[in-house]
Parts: sequence; C-alpha cells; structure tokens
Amino acid sequence: MKNYMFKRSTPFILSLFLGLNLAYTQEYLSKDRAVEMALEKNFNIKIAKNAIEIAEGNASKDNLGYKPTVTVSGGANYNLDNSTAVFQDGRETNLTFAASNSVNAGVGVNYVLFDGFNRQFNLERNLQSYTASQLNARLALENVLLQLFNAYYEVARLEVDTKSLKELLEISKERLERARVSYDYGVGTLLDISNAEVDVNTDSIAVLNQDQLIKNARHNLNFILNSDVLTDYEVDTNVAFAPLLTKEQLLKGIKGANVQLLLAASDIRLSEIDEKLTTTTKLPTISLNGDYGINRSKNNPASFLDRIQSNGLTTSLNVNWAVFDGGRRKVQEQNAKITRLNQELNFDLLYQQILRDFENAWSTYQNRLTIWKALEQNVITSRLNFERSEERYRLRQITSLAFREAQSNYILALTNRNRAKYDAKLSELQVYSIAGKIQDAQY
Repeated sequence: MKNYMFKRSTPFILSLFLGLNLAYTQEYLSKDRAVEMALEKNFNIKIAKNAIEIAEGNASKDNLGYKPTVTVSGGANYNLDNSTAVFQDGRETNLTFAASNSVNAGVGVNYVLFDGFNRQFNLERNLQSYTASQLNARLALENVLLQLFNAYYEVARLEVDTKSLKELLEISKERLERARVSYDYGVGTLLDISNAEVDVNTDSIAVLNQDQLIKNARHNLNFILNSDVLTDYEVDTNVAFAPLLTKEQLLKGIKGANVQLLLAASDIRLSEIDEKLTTTTKLPTISLNGDYGINRSKNNPASFLDRIQSNGLTTSLNVNWAVFDGGRRKVQEQNAKITRLNQELNFDLLYQQILRDFENAWSTYQNRLTIWKALEQNVITSRLNFERSEERYRLRQITSLAFREAQSNYILALTNRNRAKYDAKLSELQVYSIAGKIQDAQY
C-alpha cells in the first residue's frame, strides 16, 4: 500500500459541519396553522382590530350629543362676622363672631333640539370612518398574508436547497473515499484526493452558509408570527398553483375588490360628508334648558330675617344663529369642495396605478411560470448528464474535474428550478392581492 503525505482523517471543516448538524426535533408548521397564528398574534392585525373598536365607539349616538346632559351642583357657606347693628328706634347691637350659613343644591338639564343637522352628519361621518377602519384592518390582513408567505416560502425554498446541498456533500464525500481507495490500490493520484478533499470542504462550507440563511429566514417568519424568534419550524415545502380567473374577469371586479381602491372611495365619501358639515353653521341651534334649585340660609342676629328657604324650577328655550361670521364659512365651504375634488382625482390616479401594477404582476406571473417549466426540463437534462458522468467517472473515462462540473451543473439546475417555482407562487399571490382576492388564494 502506498504512503501519502496528507492525513486520512476527515478534514477539520467537515468535522465542524458534522458537529453542528446533530439530529434534533423541529416543530412542524403547516400553512393553515401559520395563517391562524398570524391572524391571532401579529402586531399589525392587533393594532387594526383596536382601531376598529375605537371607530365603533365614535360611531355611537352617545358620542354625538343625541341625549340630554344632566348636571348636579351644590354648595355650603359658613360665616363668622363682627358687626354693629343700629335699628330705626335708635337701639344699637354689637355682635362678635356672629354665625350665619347657607346651603344650595340644584339639578340642570340641557337638551339640544336642533343643531343644524350637525349631529346627523357627524354620525354619518363616524359610521363611514368605522367602515374605513374595517377596510384598513383588511388591508393590514392582506399585507400580513403577503409578508407571511414571502417568509414562509423563503424558509421552504431554503429547506429544499439545503437538502440538495447535503446530497451534493454526500456525493463529494463518497468521491473522496473512492479517491483514497483508488490511491491505496495504485490506480489513483494524490491530485485526485486533493481535488476531492477541496470539494468536500467547499460543499461543507456551502451547507454551513445555507444553514445560516435558513436560520435568518426562520427568524423573519417568527417575527411575522409574533413567535419566539428562536423557534425552529419545519414548513411545508409543497407548492400548488391555483387555476386563476382570466385577466378580464379579475380586472372587471377590481374596483369593488381592491382594498386600496375601496379606501380611496371611502375618502371621497368622507369628503362629501365634510362638505355637508360646512353648511350646518348656516342654520340655528335650538336648545331647551331646565333647572331646579333649592336654597336655604340662616342669618346672624343682626339680620331682620332669621332664615330663608326657597326652591323652584326654571326653564328656557334658547336659539343661537350665527347670521354672519366674517366670511370664514364661505372659505370653509370652498376648501371642502376642493378637498372632495382632490379625493376624486386621487381615486382616478390610484386606479391607474392599480391597473399598471396588475398588468405588471400578471405579466411577471406568466413569465415566471414559463421559466419554471423551462427549468424543469433543465433539471431532467442535467440529471441525465450527471448520472452518465458519474458512471463514466467510476470507469475512469473522465476526470474528477469533469465529474465535478456535471455535479455542480445538476445542483445549480435544482436550485434554479426551486427558486423559480417559489417565485412563481409568490407572483400568483401578488396577482390575487392586487385583484382583491388574496384571502381566496390557494396557499
């Protein structure tokens, strides 16, 4: 058996790799479970839900002065006075620390009978704001779903790539062992062993780097799920493409489905209500007031009366009408009209942007599907080439470099196809999102 200068032990980098990849159990995270966790725990969705509750409270009649206001008041006084009292008949009385006191209590009721339709329009506005808060919550949900599956499919892609890279490493390790055996039997060279060892180290480093990428991808996924950032989830790597509606069908319903357009339409409605609100100051405000009070006082000895007690009901009807306000109302009305026109222009602009984005997304989706199918054929061809090269290498009909090239081409074809597949799926979800149907997508 021949001697050679390098050690037969596994290279250090390979030992490190093996030490870092001990078997451990991962929690499986299905797509449905990921959606459930995001809906339940994601911060943006929680914030959106709280905004709905605030808007719902604002839309209550209790918040707009439809009910009367009732106030209760009361008070008490106590006095100690030094005084001199001179009566009509000439008598004079000097008092030191003469005590007197009084108490009062009252109940007041105020009810606005008419305020120029201000309450009615504000209620209408708050109800529209409530609708807008629901649309904003839906927008948050759709954004979270897109973020979730971008992160989820990135983990899935990297898991599949990691599997391919580990298979590549195993092949390289087998080639290294074969090169050593061949050298021992005098049919190989030290160069073959050195090349094989370099390839093992290269592939080990590639797997280590891939492990780091997948860790980072899992951290991103956990952040969206509001889960422990260090949780290791094993995800579903399968991808199913859904049969989409035709482009014409999706475009036909986009105005009534795209949440951004629905929010823009809501802004138009709000500006129309604000325009109505500026007219309410032209009308009078009529309010009804009622007060019931009780007063009781005890005077000091210098007073003619010893005590006084009274109670009574007072009612009033008040009318306030700002006939002229110096022209501010006219400016407000003009500004409200301009604001409404701007909201309408913004809707038209946004609609054109949505159409552009949809066309781009649709084109990108179709292109990526085509690329994915083309790369499927590349995988078949490169796999056949690799299998032939592997057989010829065993028969020593080609060099280790030629075999390595065939091996690398096969792995590259696998990773390219893998990326194309997930890119195509994400493009499909983007089409669904712009069309306003992301919640109907097949994940």
